[in-house]
Parts: sequence; C-alpha cells; structure tokens
Amino acid sequence: MSRTDMHPPAPPAADRGGAVSGAGLPVGRGGPGRAAGRLLDELGLRSAVGADALAAGEKTFSPVHLGTQDVPVGALLDALHRDPDLLPPRTGHLGNWEDIALGRSGPMDFNTAICGGGHGYPLIYGFTRTEAATEGGDEGYRPGSLIEQGKRDTLDLYTWDGRAFVRRDRDRPLFCPLTQAGVDGGLVPLVDLHWRRMGTIPGYRFRQWATVLVEHGPLVTDMLTLLIEQADATAKQGTRLAELISQAVRLDGDVARCDLAADGPGYVLDGYRYPSARALAEAAMVLVRALTDPAAFFEQLPGLPPVLPVMSLQLTNVLFGLLDTHHPDRPAGAPESSFITHVHWGARAMAGCPPRRGGYLTRRSTVRSLRAITTPLVRRFEQAAPVAFVLLPAQVFMLCPPSTSPADADLLADLFRTVRAARPDAAHATALGWLGEHGERLSPYLRGRFRPGTGVPSDGVPREPAVPVEPEGFRELTFRQASALVGAFEEVLG
Repeated sequence: MSRTDMHPPAPPAADRGGAVSGAGLPVGRGGPGRAAGRLLDELGLRSAVGADALAAGEKTFSPVHLGTQDVPVGALLDALHRDPDLLPPRTGHLGNWEDIALGRSGPMDFNTAICGGGHGYPLIYGFTRTEAATEGGDEGYRPGSLIEQGKRDTLDLYTWDGRAFVRRDRDRPLFCPLTQAGVDGGLVPLVDLHWRRMGTIPGYRFRQWATVLVEHGPLVTDMLTLLIEQADATAKQGTRLAELISQAVRLDGDVARCDLAADGPGYVLDGYRYPSARALAEAAMVLVRALTDPAAFFEQLPGLPPVLPVMSLQLTNVLFGLLDTHHPDRPAGAPESSFITHVHWGARAMAGCPPRRGGYLTRRSTVRSLRAITTPLVRRFEQAAPVAFVLLPAQVFMLCPPSTSPADADLLADLFRTVRAARPDAAHATALGWLGEHGERLSPYLRGRFRPGTGVPSDGVPREPAVPVEPEGFRELTFRQASALVGAFEEVLG
C-alpha cells in the first residue's frame, strides 16, 4: 500500500523566501487579493469567518476553526505551499525540541509534521513554567530538564530571594524567564540554555514570540497603555484589566493570578503601585525582554519592582495577528485593504479537536474578550486592522505515524477509507467502532500519543529517529473528520 512520507526536518522556509529567524516582521501587511486573505476564497471560508462583517468594520475579530469545517487537509496544505509568503506559526513552548525534531517525541510529533514538513514554523512562547511536583508546570516540553534520546536530566534551578540566587526545590513550578540553571559550576539563564540547544537543531530555525514584540516595542507599549487606560474592572462590553494582565510574577519566580486595580491615575498590582498605565505597560515589556536578552534582565533584576505584570493569552493572540506573524519573511508592503487574515497552528489547549474538545480560542467568552481588545486598537492605530483568525488544529497530525511504524500507516489507511465511505457526520462514531475492532493492533507508541498529560518521552527507552508518514487517504480527510478521529482516539486510548 502506498504511503506518503513527509519531508524530513528541513528549514521551514528553506524554499519559501528565506530564514524564519532574524527577519523583521512588518505590521499589518498583506495586500488586496494577496497572501493569507486569498486563502479564505481558495478554501471557501469567507462566510464561515464573517469576512463581510470584518471588511465593513462591523466586527474586529472573528475566528474560524478548521476542525469544524469540511476543508480537505490536502487542500489547506497545498494552498499554504502555493503562497511563497504565507507560513503559519506553530506556537510551541520553550523547552526540549531535540527529540521532536527527530520524530521520536510521542504526542509532540505534530510539531515535527508541521515544522519539519514546511507547513509552518516554530514560534516559541516563553511565558511558561518549569515542571514540578505540583500542577501548573509545562509537562509537555519540560523546560526544567534536559531531555535527549528519551533520557531526562533534571536541572538544578535557581531564583532570586532578594539578596542572591538560591537553589529551589521542585515542589512548585517556576516562571521560566526568571529562572536560572546550574551548569558546570555556574548559573545560566534557563531561557538561554534552551535557546542555545534549540539553535543547534538542524533545519529548525526557531523564532521567539517575544522578539516579534520587542521589534515593535514602542507600538506594543502604546497599544497596551491605551488598553489599560480604557479597561474597566467591571465592564460587560469593554475590556477588563484581567483580560490584559492575567498574572503577576514575583522576582523569586512564583507566578499566579493577580489582583490588579486602578488607583487614581495609577494601578496597584498585588500590593505594588505603578504610577500610570504606561508604567504598567512598560513593566510588562520588561518581562518580554527577559526572554530576548536574559543576561541584561538578570543584571537589572535586583532593582526591579517586586512584582511584574504578565501579558494575557488574550492579548497575545490578538498580537499574533496584528504583528503579522504568519508572514515571517516578507518585506514590508501595502497594508491589507480591509482586514488581516491570520493563519495559525494551534495545539491541544488552543485548538483541541472538535467536536469533543474545541480548545479555548473559539469559545464564546474568549472571542468576546479578543474582540474587546482588538476594537480600540483598530480605532486608534493605523497599523491595526480587523482580524480573521484561521485556527488550524495541529493535532490532526497525530494521525500520521512515524516512519519506524509502517504497520500503523497501513492500519490507519484502512481507517481513513472506512471513514470516507461513511456519512460526513459519522466520523467519530465510525472511528469508535474501528478502534473497538482494530485498536489493539496499533503500536504502543502510537497509542501512547493520545494519553492525557503526556509530553516529550523521558522514560529512557531508546527510539530511532523517524519522519512522520501520511497514511494513504490522510489528505483526503476533511479537517472536521480528522479532528473527530483524534477525539475518538483520545476517548478510547486516553
């Protein structure tokens, strides 16, 4: 039976206009009929995303989740590769990417398929926490450890206690930008340690989300200042402060939801008063710069306020679109004529796998918040425009087994034929029945992808490098069908 091997890990933009890293990103760029905006017409998504309302200014933010649409997987991938400018970000986390790039990372192999296959590039989000004995740490990428060839070495972690950096136990998660690791008798910023290792991975030219913000630092600071000034702690229609600053981090690396309230012209964050909205916004950018220049941040850390504001995910998701992260290599051009079409690979939390799990981004409450953040920016800043957010569910690539498991590819090709022969709305039920009959024949590796709470394997089991394989029929599945299959796999194998 024929199968299609995906490309081995290669530079995500090697044949698509240059390197991902190091290129300045234009703001709000596109052009009538060009790039991402054309994608809506090619895939028949204009109505689903509410393009007319966006163009008329009636809406400022509108998402469409491909996991709810009958768009063939292959049609989307082909459309992406036809456009030399368009390359959607895959927002992975800071941490252990070595085994991901080698196709032996279990549930994290969807990163390999997307970034190694040239369907997207790794845009790294660094506002995460180290894994720990208590909940809340990043168990997917495990930034508090070094993992290679399935072997995990836990790091000695240090944070500031007001006088010096002291070693911390692993009872609680630590905010990565404020954490240092003990290496060869010295301290190295945890961000730098992982970034250096990630930079040695052949073909994976990572880009930091924070770098995009820093490159547009004055604009982002102005935007955040405006949003803070206009926020109302009790607003029902506008933006609430907690939707902009969702957490606060203390200098010892402890991060948690915060108490933030206006106090005259200033703002009190967990007991510390910032004198103005701009001062609060600038403090938020200090934390962003901790990711791009960790050494400078740690030098100034003793003189910083005792508590710093952390930008919310809602604001981050708006900035993904407004800062044009889906065009990482294109030089500046004319602004889009009416709205920005942002294309984005979201994983388990952001996109999920509808209908069983839809992810957080398209929830009604989240969309309300994203729209409330975008609206004043569109009204005040000429660089901003309404955003059509096209959410691509990365988890569909969990259905692509590694090249080291050819029997899995044959079995899944049989499943795909069965699903395609059934009614379009019967994918989930069909998969449940197929798994009941054939699921035990799948390899333990593939079955293990769908267990909850799993990340890069660190069980010490040696695994051969591999590339993801598209079983026959994978590209003919619609995203709605593929998402339903992943949901069925999670239900049965999780």
